[in-house]
Amino acid sequence: MPPVRAVFFDIGNVLLRFSSRQVLAKVACAVKRHPLKLAKYLWRSDLGDRVERGEIGGEALYALFQEELGYKGTFPQFRLLWCDHFTLDRGSFAILKRTAAGTPTYLLSNTNALHYDFIRERYAFPGLVRGAILSHELGLRKPDPAIYRKALELSATAPEETVFVDDLKPNVEAARRLGLRAIRYRGAEDLRRRFLELGLE
Repeated sequence: MPPVRAVFFDIGNVLLRFSSRQVLAKVACAVKRHPLKLAKYLWRSDLGDRVERGEIGGEALYALFQEELGYKGTFPQFRLLWCDHFTLDRGSFAILKRTAAGTPTYLLSNTNALHYDFIRERYAFPGLVRGAILSHELGLRKPDPAIYRKALELSATAPEETVFVDDLKPNVEAARRLGLRAIRYRGAEDLRRRFLELGLE
């Protein structure tokens, strides 16, 4: 295999840990809805997909929560509600930091503008990478093959020269089908071992 010339990291549950169940419970409490009813609403409306594709921005999302869910807080309060649930995975961050010092390193994430702006304010890793492929900026979400092709355009590397780390099996499998050396994130120790095998770190 050729040497690795670029590495892409997912953000959610790779660099930043969070629990979807806890986030749902927190939002449900804020809008005074049962978590199951809120989950059904989010599923029917495809809200998550539309937000991550950039079809609904932060102000529009806030207005939607006010109009459809009866949210009463201010926009700054809503921003914290929507964003303040991440915890840095120090192990994967340490790996990214070391990798970025010697190999072009990037982000590849399904996210939204509110989250990414919040993340840039709070965490160092966006400043350590050479660039980012973000779903809300491109209107594309993993595991759509087109988003991986955009990543390869950004890094100017061939698939077999490119490593991609993600926690979700469908995203990893989609990347592998295009020829990327995709790794499913199962913790920092496993990732460190996999990177050493690839000649990284």
